[in-house]
Amino acid sequence: MLLVLVLPSYKFYLVAKKVLTKFYAPHKIRHRLTHPFSRRYLIHLLIVIISLLTTAANLDAYEIHHQDIGQTSIISSLVAPEDYSVTFEEEGPVTATKRVTRYLGQSGVATEPRLTEEEQEILPPALSGSGALVKPIISPAEEQLRRRDQIVYYTVQIGDTISEIADKFGISVNTILWENNLSAYSLIRPSDKLTILPTSGLQHKVVRGETLNTIAKKYGVEPEKIIEFNKLASAADIRLGEKLMIPGGKKIISAPSYSIRSLTPQPTQQIASTGRFGWPTSCRRLSQYFRWRHTGIDIACGFGKPIYAADAGVVVKSQGGWNGGYGIMIVIDHGNGFKTLYGHNSKNYVAVGDQVSKGQLIAAMGSTGRSTGPHVHFEVWSNGVKRNPLSYTK
Repeated sequence: MLLVLVLPSYKFYLVAKKVLTKFYAPHKIRHRLTHPFSRRYLIHLLIVIISLLTTAANLDAYEIHHQDIGQTSIISSLVAPEDYSVTFEEEGPVTATKRVTRYLGQSGVATEPRLTEEEQEILPPALSGSGALVKPIISPAEEQLRRRDQIVYYTVQIGDTISEIADKFGISVNTILWENNLSAYSLIRPSDKLTILPTSGLQHKVVRGETLNTIAKKYGVEPEKIIEFNKLASAADIRLGEKLMIPGGKKIISAPSYSIRSLTPQPTQQIASTGRFGWPTSCRRLSQYFRWRHTGIDIACGFGKPIYAADAGVVVKSQGGWNGGYGIMIVIDHGNGFKTLYGHNSKNYVAVGDQVSKGQLIAAMGSTGRSTGPHVHFEVWSNGVKRNPLSYTK
């Protein structure tokens, strides 16, 4: 075992060690050829040289020549020589553009703009500058609604507002309010019917003794406009009970009259409520609903905002103080066993015994009593039982 395996292995180890020592230990054995290769920086230099050669080879491999690719490509046009010619072929004479008068058809958007026979004109040259004012495009259906001479009865859709409806028919908001007996605080609901006049203004019903001149003077318009719009033969062509359209007319609002309250008690007018109440505020922001522990609804519009009587009736309580947490409060008797309460007011404008009408201003919103913010606590009583006001209001 010693002669066959151990001694030959040890002899191979000594020979390999001697050879490796010549290459990697030059400080022991100096040799002209092996010494440079034994320096450690030589390996680093070789790696850098190989990397540079590889990078240069790759750059040369990806170089693009215009003769190697299609002549119609963008790169070909960039690297092409100056004598490289490109020809353009005209398809025919340039025709003048006609003025477009309509884009939308009756059934939707048209695929091509249509020109009327009367308006086959050439468009004027383009305006110079950064921009120009362009008349908005109105569909034929909407244009037909704006060019009407008859009354339209419109059904309110989900999401409609009075201003949007007025803009759709090309009339003022006041025209819709006046004709439908609405106010700025009125609300419209889907499926409601609105009377839409053909133009901004109002209707007037001719009464006995009126003439066209007195009607025109009453609303501040010219008689000729009334004659023209209503297609009258003359100023005398009006009949008793006829409704005339007053274009541009404005509703006459009579100034409120004031009288000194008599100290003598007046007989109370009997009022019979129907149980349908109006909304008591100018907004519908509910901060708390009716529950078994909260016997009304809280409407928060802001400090000092107006509070209106939900229905006609007689004020039976109008007082300040704590009042069991109601603060400054008002109670109105509407008859037929119905009463309403308005609590947490900042100021009351009516006193006990006053007769109020539906929608009359009675108080200002506040935060008196047991309250954490400005609102009105609104309750509806039916025969002494406190009911959910949302079931009785509209």
